[in-house]
Amino acid sequence: MSQYETMFIVHPEKGTKIKELIDRFKKVVEGQNGNVSHVDEWGLRDLAYRIEKQSKGFYVLLQYQSPAHAVEELERNLKLTDDILRYLTVRVDEEEPSAGSTASRVHVEDGAGKPEPGA
Repeated sequence: MSQYETMFIVHPEKGTKIKELIDRFKKVVEGQNGNVSHVDEWGLRDLAYRIEKQSKGFYVLLQYQSPAHAVEELERNLKLTDDILRYLTVRVDEEEPSAGSTASRVHVEDGAGKPEPGA
């Protein structure tokens, strides 16, 4: 089983149904022998561009482990739900270092201490 993250944006007028939608999508993943490890509700945020005449939306991030067919079933359910404006699923590679650890190893020269040309 692979680690996946799915971010979806809920219509701003359907904010009261977020708990129901999260439970529904968790059951879809668990029904396909997956395991939801973390649910992160980001709340109401501005969209980068209008989607279906909306400028705001409720963001939710699901992190889970599952086989590939569970992702297909989850995306099928997201597509059929009218309250979802957009969604995106990515597979998380655990071998790659995180961006924070790479940034700590990068060293930027400011020009000080460099010899002058011709010296």
